[in-house]
Amino acid sequence: MTIKPAGELAEGTGHHHLIIDSPVIPKGTPIPVDEKHIHFGKGQTETEIKLSPGKHVLSLQFADGAHLSYGPEMRATITVTVKESAK
Repeated sequence: MTIKPAGELAEGTGHHHLIIDSPVIPKGTPIPVDEKHIHFGKGQTETEIKLSPGKHVLSLQFADGAHLSYGPEMRATITVTVKESAK
């Protein structure tokens, strides 16, 4: 797959979406736009996020130029634990 900005519809291309503490998006389903679904529609490949202390499930989902999920074949999921910062 090649990274292309949102709006560009070409076979074998798309962009990433970071899904935070939310169910995975089935193949062919549009990825919502809200605080738990971060779109990298300009073709970004990195970001910084702030999470509250505790466990969080993060999924990186690749989708086409129309934000339609490519499904589990193009998704990676991890669980992280954010600790309280020392003050």
